Amino acid sequence: MKDIISKENPVVKEFSKLKQSKHVKETNTVLLEGIKLINEAEQRGKTLKAVFTNFRTDEEFSCPTYYLSESAFKMLSSTVSSQGIIAAVELKPSDFEMPKGNFLVLDGVSDPGNMGTIIRSAVACGFCEIYARNCVDFRNDKVLRSTMGTIFDCKVMNITFKDFEKLCKHKLFCANMGKRNVFEVQEVPKQFGIVMGNEAHGISEEILECGLEEISIPMKNKVESLNVAVASSVMMYILSSKQN
Repeated sequence: MKDIISKENPVVKEFSKLKQSKHVKETNTVLLEGIKLINEAEQRGKTLKAVFTNFRTDEEFSCPTYYLSESAFKMLSSTVSSQGIIAAVELKPSDFEMPKGNFLVLDGVSDPGNMGTIIRSAVACGFCEIYARNCVDFRNDKVLRSTMGTIFDCKVMNITFKDFEKLCKHKLFCANMGKRNVFEVQEVPKQFGIVMGNEAHGISEEILECGLEEISIPMKNKVESLNVAVASSVMMYILSSKQN
């Protein structure tokens, strides 16, 4: 373990750039905070590039480990109450490929907390192939924390509209307010996908024009809509329970 006292240290300054999305995309490397996330990444075979702590530890990692002063550690940390351990981990988007099981298409989901919660629910429901179009980067630090480690159990693929058109070879349900009641859907094939849209604007017109089966969750007590993360979870659970 190497000691770093100054926040001006070149190693600290270089890795602190990963708090910016531009550098995450350029290097395919993220900062993970907390021992659970770090252990999950290592157990799933992700490459650890460096580990930083603000406490002395004998734990060994498959990469250089640094003990940082409080001021130096704050240069890397993004949380208010840190666990005192951060790792720089390689995390690349998956290349586009056709789904092998049930899948989720996210069209313009912009809130990191929603994105992370959706990923967590998707993995829990067995929708482990997630296609993201014009969404917040799944490697955003808030997204990663919200997934609670499930990010390493799924494939997130950034797609174009042309990629989406290829997915239309499969049965796709499209969430859209006021359309057919999801509880009334009877015919659900052995493999299907669900399209969920932007928090404020819903599904883009480009996708709506594809003529997909539009469904919605019925509301009571004058509630107009649900949070997209909640709605995604409900849709996945209901439709997968109806599969032939």
